Amino acid sequence: MQLIITLVLLFVCMPQDGPAEEIQFFGDVLLSRGVDELIAHQGKDSVWRGVQSLLNRDAINIANLEGAVGEASSCVANHNPCFPIKTNNLDLLTPFDIVSLANNHSLDLGLKGLKHTAREASAHGVSALGEKEFIKILRTRDGDVGIVALTDVVNEKSDRRYHNLPDSSVVLDAISRLKRKTSYVAVYVHWGRELDSLPTERMRSLAKQFVLAGADIVVGHHPHVIGTAECVDNRPVIYSLGNFLFDQKYESTKQGAVLRCSIVKDKLFCQLIEIKTPMNSFIPQMSEDNSNTRDANQVLSSCAPRISRAWSDKFTHSPVKDKVLVDKSDHEEKLSRIALYDMANSKLKFKSSPMPIQSLQPVDVNGDGIKEVMLIQDVYSTLDEEIAKRVYIYSMDTRLKAMWRGSALSRPLLDALFISASKNQTPVLVALHSSDTYLVRDKTKPGRIVMSYKWNGFGFTGIKETRLDIAADRLSFSRGYINLFSSDGSIVQRLSAADYY
Repeated sequence: MQLIITLVLLFVCMPQDGPAEEIQFFGDVLLSRGVDELIAHQGKDSVWRGVQSLLNRDAINIANLEGAVGEASSCVANHNPCFPIKTNNLDLLTPFDIVSLANNHSLDLGLKGLKHTAREASAHGVSALGEKEFIKILRTRDGDVGIVALTDVVNEKSDRRYHNLPDSSVVLDAISRLKRKTSYVAVYVHWGRELDSLPTERMRSLAKQFVLAGADIVVGHHPHVIGTAECVDNRPVIYSLGNFLFDQKYESTKQGAVLRCSIVKDKLFCQLIEIKTPMNSFIPQMSEDNSNTRDANQVLSSCAPRISRAWSDKFTHSPVKDKVLVDKSDHEEKLSRIALYDMANSKLKFKSSPMPIQSLQPVDVNGDGIKEVMLIQDVYSTLDEEIAKRVYIYSMDTRLKAMWRGSALSRPLLDALFISASKNQTPVLVALHSSDTYLVRDKTKPGRIVMSYKWNGFGFTGIKETRLDIAADRLSFSRGYINLFSSDGSIVQRLSAADYY
């Protein structure tokens, strides 16, 4: 019988010179009615001007989109109010990676309208979750993250047949499966009563079921006001984020929050960032008053579940996907171990000696359909006579095998990652370097150099070099762009990835 192999990487040291990659959960977003009038009078550029510091971060952004793309004439019975969305208003979704269509207004134009909205969102570079496609796995530097988008609220009883019910075996089994293959699972759910900041017994019951099934965090929306937070088995539950972009006029609906989550030293930490929309305005702004989220943030500060970083992919010749797990070592504070386990009987097949690893990225460098891993390690080199970041490439099919034994490439290295424009395209390595050299080392020299490299079978060959007059220390890649970030996590430069192939 063929053994199912899973790779387990016991890992401690993640990058400490900048913020970890974040996931930000936003509340309800409306693109019709009063917001549509705002766009017509002030233009789309006006809408996000007060929250650019939130949207311009090294983060994956998730929001709940109320309504469906189409004409008002297509509104169905019993969907009142109805929120038809103009196709060109979807341009405002550009800052978001995922929008949930699991809500009581996604069927405002019927099932055809919901499906059309999902297609249009995808055409704008945004993944839409809703109806039966309610799960998404995100690949991050902290491992794969499972997102589950659900609604417990519908405008017409018959609408329930188009959504998987949040307490159904289909949903709870899906959460459990995601938990086995990801770093953590976030349930993003439309529930509760409008304008009520307190959770119902139904909401509390669902939250417990989600956590019992394997959810690590539960994030709610629909009440249009900021809700309370609770710790359920040391898992954070935020019952309502309130509005992010909406045209409601009650004072309580003008207060909202964004939940920001990241993994720090093997724990999931989340914090609410308060926003506000001034009276007689629909444009959200950052809030200087955090009184509406203070109590919830106190709860969140003491509710940080331990997370094992995990990547699920094809790392071996096994017919099923394998799994790289990342977890804290209790004995080596600044070192990591790589171990190979047989998942059929949990027998250890391989364990490496401790290594000073900074980050990990799965990548198929040679195009054979099996993923290798890139590690950035802090290693001493006689080339620059210092401990610094070096790139390593390992294959992990039958044993740990170094394909590239560590180099900062052409110059001192700050960060690196593989990118590819499509699934079928050979990935290239993009590296962020300081502007000095190994021969003349000067860490204070201003500017940065971005270089791309291709794998040549035994090492890397340079493709393109760009000199930039900026200060950045981190890279990310999304929607065809290479983003460069400062130490506080904000974008300082955006480059077209197409220029680096």
